[in-house]
Amino acid sequence: MPALIDWHSHHTPSELVDDFVRLTGKAPSPDPFDSPDFDRRSRELDEAGIDVQLVCQGAGLYADRLPADQALEITRRSNDVLAERIAPHRGRFLGTIAVSLKNIDASIEEIERMVSKGFRAVLLYPKRDDAFMLDSPEADPLFAKIAELKLPVFLHGATSTKDPTLKSLEDEGAGVVYGVVADATVNECVLRMIAGGVFDRHQELKVVIRSGGGGLPLLLKRLSWRHKGRDDRSYAEILFDHFLIDTASVDARTLGFLLETMGEERIVFGSDYCGGLGLLKKGVAVVEQQSDPARIKTITERNSRALLHL
Repeated sequence: MPALIDWHSHHTPSELVDDFVRLTGKAPSPDPFDSPDFDRRSRELDEAGIDVQLVCQGAGLYADRLPADQALEITRRSNDVLAERIAPHRGRFLGTIAVSLKNIDASIEEIERMVSKGFRAVLLYPKRDDAFMLDSPEADPLFAKIAELKLPVFLHGATSTKDPTLKSLEDEGAGVVYGVVADATVNECVLRMIAGGVFDRHQELKVVIRSGGGGLPLLLKRLSWRHKGRDDRSYAEILFDHFLIDTASVDARTLGFLLETMGEERIVFGSDYCGGLGLLKKGVAVVEQQSDPARIKTITERNSRALLHL
C-alpha cells in the first residue's frame, strides 16, 4: 500500500502563545484541534490513514512583525518546542524549520541547528515587515544554505497586513485577508522570485506552495512573460521546474484539475491540520473521493519522498 505523507500541518504551542502576549499584547488563536499531546496526534494519523506528517509552526506565530531580536526568540522557541514534541515519534512526525527574515545570518545558523535534530524542510513566509524580500539578493545566503543542505522550502501565506483601509470593513477585513490577501501575497512572491532571478542563482531549489498553489494554477495562461535569465523561458516554465503544490484547502474536483494542470510530478498531499480546516479526515477525503485513490497516494508519496530524501 502506498504511504500518505502529509506536507502541511501546524502546531501552535501554548508556551509560544504566552510569549506572543508578552511581546505584542495580542494572542494568536490556536486551532481547537491542536494539542501538545503528540501521542494523541499519532493516533489521529492512524485513524485518518496518514503515515508521516510534517509539522510546522502555526501561522499565527509569524514572528517577523516583531523587532529582530524578538522574532529570533520566537523562532528558536518555536523550533525547540516542536523538536521536543516530535522527538518521541521519530519517523512519524518530521519538523519544518521556522526562520526569521529579520536576521539572515542567524536563520542560516538556525537551519543548521535544526537539521542536526532531523528537521527536513524550511518554512518561509512571503514578507518581512509587510515588504517582499525573498526576490532580492539579500535572501541569497539563506537560499544558498537551503540548497546546499538539499532542503525543500514550504511557502506559506501570512495573514498579517498593515493596510489601514481594512479596518473599515466588517470584522476589520479578516474575511478579505483570509479569503484573498494571503493567496495574492503568495502568488506575487512566487512571481517576484522568478523575476528576481532566484532560480538562476539557485538552480536546485524546490518550493512547495501551500493550499492548492494559492490560485496560481488558475493563472498559468497569464504566466507567458519570458524571463531574461540564464535561458529564455516563460514564468510558467520556471514555475514548473521549481514549484510543487499541496492538496490542502481543495475539494475532490479541484484536485483533479490540479493534477491535470500542474502535472502529477508537482503534487504532494497536505491536510492543513490544526490550521483551521477541522478534522484530519477532511483532508484525506479529498484523496479518497478520487476514482483511484491508491494512484493519487502513490503519486504524492513519490513526490514527497524525492523532496524529503526519504
